[in-house]
Amino acid sequence: MTTVRLERKVGLAGAVFLMVGNVVGASIFILPGTLAGIAGPAIFIAYLIAIIPAFFNTLVAAQVGSILPVSAADYVFTSTVLHPLLGFLKVWAAMLGALVGGPILAYGFADYFAFFAPDVNRVTIACLIVISIMIINLMGIRSSVKIQMVMVSLFVSALLILAIGGLFYIDGELLTPIAPLGWGAVLAAAVPAYYSYTGFTMLLSITEEIKNPVRNVPLITLYTFLIVAFIYTSVTFVVPGLIHWQELGLIVAPLSAAAAVFLPEWYSTAITVAALFAAGTSINMIIITVSRSFFAVARNRIWPQIFNRVSRHTGEPDTTILLVGVIILIGIGLQGNIAQYASVSVIGWMLYGIIWGVALVRLPKMLPDHYNNAQFKLSKSWLWVTAAANILIGILFIFIAVRDNTGPAMGYFFLLSLGAVYYYFRQKILAKEGVSLEALLKNETDEATRATREAVTKDMKT
Repeated sequence: MTTVRLERKVGLAGAVFLMVGNVVGASIFILPGTLAGIAGPAIFIAYLIAIIPAFFNTLVAAQVGSILPVSAADYVFTSTVLHPLLGFLKVWAAMLGALVGGPILAYGFADYFAFFAPDVNRVTIACLIVISIMIINLMGIRSSVKIQMVMVSLFVSALLILAIGGLFYIDGELLTPIAPLGWGAVLAAAVPAYYSYTGFTMLLSITEEIKNPVRNVPLITLYTFLIVAFIYTSVTFVVPGLIHWQELGLIVAPLSAAAAVFLPEWYSTAITVAALFAAGTSINMIIITVSRSFFAVARNRIWPQIFNRVSRHTGEPDTTILLVGVIILIGIGLQGNIAQYASVSVIGWMLYGIIWGVALVRLPKMLPDHYNNAQFKLSKSWLWVTAAANILIGILFIFIAVRDNTGPAMGYFFLLSLGAVYYYFRQKILAKEGVSLEALLKNETDEATRATREAVTKDMKT
């Protein structure tokens, strides 16, 4: 069977907009209120603590994405360096994220949309936004990127006006005491706060479609990290300086309330529109990235071959785009507390932070040519530092998340175990058919080598 490859259509700017829209989702419009009720005015410190694992995840994304510029590079990396089961479980975890995270975002969109149409059914709006974004993706990734750029520009502008303008209206008395419930509460708030930073490694799902990935992938992660860090730190510092932290903990739309303190009344409406755009960009990125991960796994025969095809019109994986959309629609019926979901979702991200930490240490040994020839290359010392940070922080955050959300956490691990069962039986079937997963994975690493050399040659010519 001929291996189907995706065309490199996404440039540096487009990828940055995709990533900022993915990371800065609807959670920043909702979580600051909930977390202020936990951490008090020190909520911005909780976000600063959460930025530490996010920083190390950007290093993972930059390193892996630049040496393995193929679809679902995170799956290929983990499968090759450690074991195919662990690589598949990352994609399975992405499916769980789409099943629960997609509906949470869709309901967030519906809740904000109720500001304009309070009588429209919540489920109907949630389904319509998912279907609309799915249709846009079926039109091609260029269409998705153009719409993402517009929505990100508008909601980031709205957040910056609130954050920078609010600095001049802060009431210092509202910021003291800084941690009224103790520093343990601040650390506990850092776990769901990290949910707002998840998504940097989702870039690895689309590196096959990034132009000049050797140069652009590290730049995309750097620019996205700086933009997101500034937005989150400034917003979470300003908001509790405008409204008392205890009041914030009871407000459903904390940023709209904060804007009303010093901005015209109509600006609260602008914040609501910005939240709609933020939810939309995150749903868009879930559909883009998870569909590419499913496509890559189908290319390796682990998913059924119906998902290893591309549209004749766009050259993109239309069947997996439809599949992800359907998964989100199925999950629309699930509803939960966003802080609780955020904490449980972080378990999945941190679990793979630990696994990637182990994989990074093995990278020079298992993929020596890719590592030695990389233009962006973490030194072996930095590989160890990044690995140790991912492992230690992952263990800490998982402990806190499981401690505070034991039931949902156990449910998550159970669903993850179902993925292992599926992989076990699928591998048995492939073995009987004489299919070698190792050979299929080698095709991916060989393609990464070819794409990397091609990018370097183009750079030399220009």
